[in-house]
Amino acid sequence: MGRALGPYQYGIFGSLFAISYIIYVLTNTIQTGSARFISKFIGENKKEMISVFSKGLLKRMFVLGISIFVILVILSNPITIYLKIDSITPVIVLASIFIFSTLLPVNLGIIQGLEKFFSLGINMILSFSAKLIFGILLVMIGFGVNGAISGVVIGFIVALIFSYFPIRNYLHQNSKNKNKFNFSELYVYSFPTMIAMFCFSVPANMDVILAKHFFESNTAGIYTAATVLGKIILFVPGAIAIVMFPKISRLHAEKKDTNYVLNISLIYTAVLSGAMALGYWFFPNLAITIPYGIEYLDAIPVLRLYGIAMFFFSLTVVIMRYTLAISHVKYVYLLVMFTLIEIGLLYLFHTTILIMAQIILIVNFLLFISSYIYLLVLKKYIKVNPTQVSPIEIK
Repeated sequence: MGRALGPYQYGIFGSLFAISYIIYVLTNTIQTGSARFISKFIGENKKEMISVFSKGLLKRMFVLGISIFVILVILSNPITIYLKIDSITPVIVLASIFIFSTLLPVNLGIIQGLEKFFSLGINMILSFSAKLIFGILLVMIGFGVNGAISGVVIGFIVALIFSYFPIRNYLHQNSKNKNKFNFSELYVYSFPTMIAMFCFSVPANMDVILAKHFFESNTAGIYTAATVLGKIILFVPGAIAIVMFPKISRLHAEKKDTNYVLNISLIYTAVLSGAMALGYWFFPNLAITIPYGIEYLDAIPVLRLYGIAMFFFSLTVVIMRYTLAISHVKYVYLLVMFTLIEIGLLYLFHTTILIMAQIILIVNFLLFISSYIYLLVLKKYIKVNPTQVSPIEIK
């Protein structure tokens, strides 16, 4: 998209995509909550509750998706003014994403909670491939930014359809007894989780929106290119945290030790993220020109700093998901504090896009150090059974 649209239109696309991602991550807390309760049902030998929980949650999320769509359509004009966009059409196309994207996290959460990681991986590949392929086709036809965002919509539709098959038996299961799930339990769990996921999405996306607001579109496009490459560092080891979450949740429910799973997740994440961050630091020209072309070479100094920032943030994400898996929601307060600090500093000191990258690096480094210290203190207060978990059992 960076090559096809050019820096000017890419700045517009990047800011709108950042908005969609922040809202999607917020709704994606339902995937985290769904996975947690599904794994909890399995750990407590209450598999009959999976069907009741799944069908009830799908109905509620459909209503939420329609509501978000309507709200974004109503706010389409103020959004275009803030982002300095000429037409409201891209915002309306953006709003349509949430009709489908609020349902998908429910299905993916069920798949994740059932630990069907192969099916989960295939669904993600199909989703992102469809977004890429249809987005490129629509842009080539001449739909520009609208085509790029429409590709995202189609990707969610494809993913939603294929997410049905691994869980269809549960969705079609008729409960003979009158089991009911109190969804207030999910809401109580999901609220701090939503705040945590908000603190996950904002540092990686709010800066793109602010760059589009404070700078002209060409500069915003350069900054967007650096952040998109930087976020690969965050997402490549994301599968580790996804696999870790239900295992930690199950082990915690069984009152077994979770340290091995946490430590190995941190190590694997550090290796993957660290290798990519070093690659961006020593070979930034290749990292920029191969996907984007020479038009984006001004993004090199930003990419170097942003890559290191995402390295530290990827480790923080593992700690965040660990605390959510063991239902320790107080960690959210630490995330909120650093998120507010980052947003405040970006608003106050945004002279150049390089300064914005420096702010993000400093804040993410301090957040990781604080999170790790918090984790060390937390471990002293977690009580587990003497039963230890071996690597063989984890595998």
